[in-house]
Amino acid sequence: MEIPTIDEIKQQILAEKAKYSSLDEADSTSKTALFNLWAYVVAVVHYVLYQFFQLFVSEVDEKIRTQKAFNEYWYREKALEFRYGHPLVKNGYIAEYLDDGYTEQEIADSKVVKRAAVIEREVNSRTILFIKMATENGDGELEPLNDDQLTSLESYYRTIKTAGTKVVIQSDQPDDLRLTVDFYYDPLVLTESGARIDGTDNTPVQSAIRNYLKNLPFNGEFSVSELEDILQGLEGCSEREAIIKSAESSFGVVINWQPIESFVIAESGYMTISDANLTINFIAKTVTT
Repeated sequence: MEIPTIDEIKQQILAEKAKYSSLDEADSTSKTALFNLWAYVVAVVHYVLYQFFQLFVSEVDEKIRTQKAFNEYWYREKALEFRYGHPLVKNGYIAEYLDDGYTEQEIADSKVVKRAAVIEREVNSRTILFIKMATENGDGELEPLNDDQLTSLESYYRTIKTAGTKVVIQSDQPDDLRLTVDFYYDPLVLTESGARIDGTDNTPVQSAIRNYLKNLPFNGEFSVSELEDILQGLEGCSEREAIIKSAESSFGVVINWQPIESFVIAESGYMTISDANLTINFIAKTVTT
């Protein structure tokens, strides 16, 4: 539901007032007239109530979406709730974590799964839930969970999952990305190596590419056109001319580059690009006015 503006609510109040002849004397057009101020205050109160109600509905919808066992969202939330090193305690038919004996910091530190996505696939006529996961290193960069954490996670899911559901845990090294970019730069802003002349950033184009990858939703689409649009909007890009000439991705230990025509979803759920795999051809082009 679209929330009406304060002015729209106020006009509704004034329209209602006009129905009562006993209020005809309150007809001043001044913004400081008492009835005008009263209508404005009531409109603001109603506007805030609208916002509270919309927030309430949103929260209820989210709870329904995530708490309906045992859908994909439920399995994803359980991955994020996993606490490495903490035992599950049976409570009837439910196994759950207890907070007693742990500080808030200890609980936060035990939640090693920082990103998760659930994909349902048919394999040999059997439905399997593949759960992709990643943790974070000290710099906040995504990386795979270690073997001990994965072993603990597999035991955790065997305990909480529904009977008959096949769950496969995945936590892999990021997919590699390889790009070749033609970037037409304004010589008044950037140097021939792509550094800003004012000295504020030596690698603005490279940083924009890596920031795009870092900010992608986990298991989200990498889009060639979306990244191209970001590069074209960079200060120093001459007349929005930045072209991704080629884009390829590779998953797994053995490098096997696959062309990206328009978009791709990383097999691991996330991507990275090394300096060796990023080729940027900086081409000078003076901006015309």
